[in-house]
Amino acid sequence: MKASLILVFGVLIAGAVAFRQQSVGIRGRLLCGTKPLADTQVKLWNKNKLGSDDQLAAAKTDAQGNYELTGGVGSLFGMNVHFKVYHDCDDGVKPCQRKVDLKVPDQYVTRSSDVQKFFDAGTMNMEFGFPDEERSCIN
Repeated sequence: MKASLILVFGVLIAGAVAFRQQSVGIRGRLLCGTKPLADTQVKLWNKNKLGSDDQLAAAKTDAQGNYELTGGVGSLFGMNVHFKVYHDCDDGVKPCQRKVDLKVPDQYVTRSSDVQKFFDAGTMNMEFGFPDEERSCIN
């Protein structure tokens, strides 16, 4: 009887933990005009409705402007993942960096500890002026 209760309790806990873990991945390439946007800060964030946001991953683009980020969090609530790029493309001598915040589609967030399906963001030319673009001095 005691062993049965322990087994049932263990299965319930394992199921709850598996249900809570979520992951996401994104890959792509950044350009500034026709040139790769190398050594550029990119981040994945989970924007929470309550409390502070969670940084899921951060990296810099390679010499060709390529990036790949993966991250995850344990939560009963679904993730609201945003991809952020901090760059100086087409920026002149303005202080700080341009900050672009793009929402990752929800179907790329999976309830597992490993990324099941990467979001392929493709090649983006950061000369564009993006809606709601901001400036950031702290990245």
